[in-house]
Amino acid sequence: MNTPPATHDTAAPTEAPKIIDGHVSILIATRGRPEMLAEVFGSLKANTQRKDKTALWLYVDEDDQITRQAIAAQRLPDPGFPVHWHIGPQTASLGETHDVLWNLSGRASAIYMVSVDDARFDTAGWDEILRNGFAQYPDGVLLAFPHDPMTADTATYPIFGWRWLAELKRFFPGYFPFWYDDRWVSQVGRLAGRCLKLPVLLYPIRGKGRTRRMRNLPFWTRFFQLTLEERKDSARRLIAAIHPRDQAAQAAAMAAMEQTAAVLLKEEGPFSDIYTVFQEERHTDLTPEERKVFDPKYFQQEALAVSRLIAFAQERIGRRQFAEAMEFLDATQLSDLRVCQAQALKAQCLRALGRAADAQRVESEQLAAWPDLGGTRRLFRLVGAVANDAKRLLVGMTEKGKRSAGTSAAAPDRLTK
Repeated sequence: MNTPPATHDTAAPTEAPKIIDGHVSILIATRGRPEMLAEVFGSLKANTQRKDKTALWLYVDEDDQITRQAIAAQRLPDPGFPVHWHIGPQTASLGETHDVLWNLSGRASAIYMVSVDDARFDTAGWDEILRNGFAQYPDGVLLAFPHDPMTADTATYPIFGWRWLAELKRFFPGYFPFWYDDRWVSQVGRLAGRCLKLPVLLYPIRGKGRTRRMRNLPFWTRFFQLTLEERKDSARRLIAAIHPRDQAAQAAAMAAMEQTAAVLLKEEGPFSDIYTVFQEERHTDLTPEERKVFDPKYFQQEALAVSRLIAFAQERIGRRQFAEAMEFLDATQLSDLRVCQAQALKAQCLRALGRAADAQRVESEQLAAWPDLGGTRRLFRLVGAVANDAKRLLVGMTEKGKRSAGTSAAAPDRLTK
């Protein structure tokens, strides 16, 4: 049953939701592809076994007239279970749409599946396979995923247990304008020891397409590599939820997490900017000219990522780990942004590492890009202080004069009385 789009309160529930056992909510962000979406609906109708325990939530950009017209004209088939539409502003990161839909659903489903508008559900009874898989983990801390014939063992279509989401408070980290969200949660699941591949097939309707919004892949690849500690932090929170009162089990899980982290680092291999440029040209949907156009939403995401790298560098500098700090600062140079404070921190690290000549070069570059104007600023501060003092003195004298004049005017009145 399709429910018409409506204005919703997207805030999180104020009270802890009552989880509906075995209920599956599918979350899809869609844009401009109603024909493909119709095929998705058709596959769900054909292959969903327990329609009474399944729901579909969709996010549509408010400027997406193609999809909105298809909804209004009822051109999308009924999958046989509730369909909820939300019309909202286009977001900077895809994960924001899923958080909105999660809140709209009341966060009450036991299982949340993130899917797409161009992949069919080709496995009969796929929903019961999900329920049976999650039944093995009654604490609700699990990341599962179906088979994606276009990728390796990565959670391209991640499926989250309710407790996972309750602990981490979000689906994805909120950094990435494209890619990497699936790899992020896949690694968190592996680190926490709760990652399960299910015998379910989701098949791309038109094959592997190009990626919307992809630009500057070298920067985002390096950013992902340098943020493993954040994924470990998420895994620690999940491990604590899995073993809340068993310190020995927690310790064993933490030790296993460190071993997995070492494997992940080895799998990443060395960073290659040339290879990532090749990957960008291979997969992006944007032309070189389009990637040069300023995009405020992309800028927002890159600024967030750069600020995190600088914060990581500051933490390392505080611990006098200057070589490690340099890795984060060097990564900022792959972005489209240049930050004065990052250059200053880089010069500080270079001096601490005994590379005075390099530090001098960085400081010269910083001065050329952001002139210091130190002498001018000191002069202006002095002139400003004098001007402020003179103003206060003048105001004081004026107020004193007014009070004196008022007193003189009142004296004759008292005499006449």
